[in-house]
Amino acid sequence: MSAAPVLACLLREALPEAAVLDLGQPAWPVLPWWPGARCGLADAAALAPAEAALLRRFHQGPAGLPVLGLAGTADDDVPVVTDRPMLLVLDRLPPPALTPWLEAGAMILRRGRTEGMPPLPGPERGRIMLLGGSAARIERWDLLVPPEAVAPLFDRLHAAAHHLAASLGGSAGWQVGGRVASPSLASLGMLVMGPERVPPLAVPADALLHDLPEPASGAALPLGAARRVRLLLGGLPARPAWLRLRLRGADPARPPALFLDGGWLDQAQCRMEGETCVLEAPVRPRPDQTSIVGLALPEGAPPGLILLGLEVGP
Repeated sequence: MSAAPVLACLLREALPEAAVLDLGQPAWPVLPWWPGARCGLADAAALAPAEAALLRRFHQGPAGLPVLGLAGTADDDVPVVTDRPMLLVLDRLPPPALTPWLEAGAMILRRGRTEGMPPLPGPERGRIMLLGGSAARIERWDLLVPPEAVAPLFDRLHAAAHHLAASLGGSAGWQVGGRVASPSLASLGMLVMGPERVPPLAVPADALLHDLPEPASGAALPLGAARRVRLLLGGLPARPAWLRLRLRGADPARPPALFLDGGWLDQAQCRMEGETCVLEAPVRPRPDQTSIVGLALPEGAPPGLILLGLEVGP
């Protein structure tokens, strides 16, 4: 199993105030599990032209923020440094545009060992080694933080791991442990001991990346006159699950068509929960790739559909 969902949930609980930028293309492993995280590209030049054109369609939040790295000018691609703690999720060296974040002391989360990385701009950083997955297949991620933050952040992550284990089948199904080895080095493991368990995913509509012409308004995402929308989710576990969209204004007798990565989900069904239409279908996302959900109104259906949120889970 991928450790990203579990580790993202731990970090979100331990660092609720952090501003997050996920540059882990092509899957963006943390993005779905951290609503409000921004999505970006460390190397946009590596994309095929058609893929870059597709990603340029997506924007996020009330401000309509684009996928970072695809804006028209270099200045547009430099995130604003704020007083909030900053966390960069990387799968390669950070692009030069992020030097202001690094010089300001941004934390780094990277899959795999970081001992051989070239020195990063900015202050010295300590390391918390995060071990996830299962006892049979351990996956390592390194979290680079200011040395003085290693011990207190380890304590918060350790507490978050026990809390998460209790909510995912109970502590007996998980092996949680770790220690602070030195002022600048710690390790924490959270390994599932039996069947794979993944935290359920729930993304509010205003946090979704979408290709509608208008940004989200309030907590909902109205389609307006549009008859279709695509949603960029990021990396999902490659395991069977149910994809659910919560909608208002849908006709349960003629529900919208649901798609995943361009394929029609012909087993989709619609049920009502009060005034909310829950459109759901069984899915199995692709491994190590970002997932794109599509929604299309049937011919003759009235416009005005409102998306309230998206869920992936049992």
